[in-house]
This record gives sequence, C-alpha cells and structure tokens, in this order.
Amino acid sequence: MFKSVKTFLDNLFLPRTLRVAKDIGSKSLPVIVLLHGIAATAGTWDLLIKEIDISKYRVVALDLLGFGMSPKPSGCKYFVEDHVAYVHRTIRKLKIKSPYIVVGHSMGSVIAARYCRIYFNEVKAAYLLSLPLYIDKPEPLKRLVDRQIDIYFAAYRFLSENKDFTINNSQNLRKLLRVYDGMDVTEDNWEGFRLSLKNTIINQDVIGDIENARVPINIYYGDLDELLPQKSIDNLASLDKVKVTRFQIVGHLVGTRFAKLMARIINEA
Repeated sequence: MFKSVKTFLDNLFLPRTLRVAKDIGSKSLPVIVLLHGIAATAGTWDLLIKEIDISKYRVVALDLLGFGMSPKPSGCKYFVEDHVAYVHRTIRKLKIKSPYIVVGHSMGSVIAARYCRIYFNEVKAAYLLSLPLYIDKPEPLKRLVDRQIDIYFAAYRFLSENKDFTINNSQNLRKLLRVYDGMDVTEDNWEGFRLSLKNTIINQDVIGDIENARVPINIYYGDLDELLPQKSIDNLASLDKVKVTRFQIVGHLVGTRFAKLMARIINEA
C-alpha cells in the first residue's frame, strides 16, 4: 500500500508529455519527428539535423520516456505502448498537423513501427534506422539467425541484470569511442534502460507492427552494424510498402556518413 501511494505521489506532478529538445523550422512546413534509441537523447540527431533542409521541413526531436530530460515515472514498465503514448501526446500538444514523417533510430525504430501501426492515418512515412529486429519467423530464416539472436539476448539480459557493470562500462565505452550521444546508462535512466530493454526491445512484435502499419516503411542499416542480424532485416524487403536499404561503411550509431546519407534521402523525398 505504501509503495503504491509513494508511486502516485512521485508521478503526481510529472508532465504527461516528452521534452521537446529541438523544434526547428517554420510551423507551416511538413514535420519530421525524430525518436532516438535506448539510453540516448535527442542529441542522437545533431548530425542529421545539420544536414536536413529546414526550408523544406520542420524538425522535432524528442527525448524519449525515461531518458534525457523527459519524465521518468515510478512504476512505469516501459512497454512500447508506454513510449508510443507519450510520443503521441507530445505531438498533439505541439499541434502538429498530419501527415508527418517519423524517423526512429534503434529502439526508436521499434517505437516508430508500433506508432505507425496505431496512428497510420497520421503518418506519411516512416524511416527506421538500425532497427534491432529479432524475428521468430519464417522458420528457414529463423534457423540461420537463432544462434546470433541467442548471443544478443544473453548480452541484453546480462546488461539488464548487472547495474554497476552496465553503468560503468557504458561510460567507458563512450570515452573510448568518443561517442557524444549513444548508449549512456546512468543512475538517472537505469530503470528506463533496464525495462525498455526488456519490454520494448527483447519482447517485441516489430514484424507484426510493420505488416500492419499501412504506411510506407523505409528501413536503413549499415553493413558494419554489429547489433542486429542483417538477414532478419533483409527479409522484410518482401513485405508490401517496405523498402530496405543497406549502407556501406556504416555502423549502428548515426555518425557523419550515416547522417549525410539519410539527409540526402529525406531532402529529396
């Protein structure tokens, strides 16, 4: 009883929308909504935003639920539905008119896929970058990637169950790679990271979401991305309204090359 009361009080004054980190361009222009990955912030998109033609688009970058300066509600389970609800309330608060483009990176792509399934009537198209897709069908392909997926899931479970190790090593890795926005697990975002990893990334239904999205889905990933089974991604190209593009010399994060390639595609759309 005490715990539930404390949770209620902790959440009482939290906003029900996300922090809008960047809102650039005229409000009369078509809108691009940017959703970052797990344990990151809207800073993920800095390089991409520099390349987007803001005379053509209004660009809105959000800190997702549990990360950056967005709410971190006590007791939240961080299911994909929780993330989607906060994104949609924020878009409504900003009075963004349909149709708009949704761009997601990594976990943000998982959220974007579900968003398009629910709010297909509001979305013009989705761009899913570095989508962490772990399929359970079709069977022939499943056998090929099972071992790789088992390794990913074992690593994910280890990270979610070993707080000190994860926090310390995410910060060390950022320093080593000189990554200024990527996976950075801290005391502040630990619950958001742990539960989003479990309930949004691992327990996902991305295939079902994409199959039922009813909007054009564009998937982009790098040949150097070690965080996803590429055969799983390639298989989606057979679905209606899905286009899959593999970039050369591109990793998981939205680095300079990834940003330039994506901006060129978006600006020419």
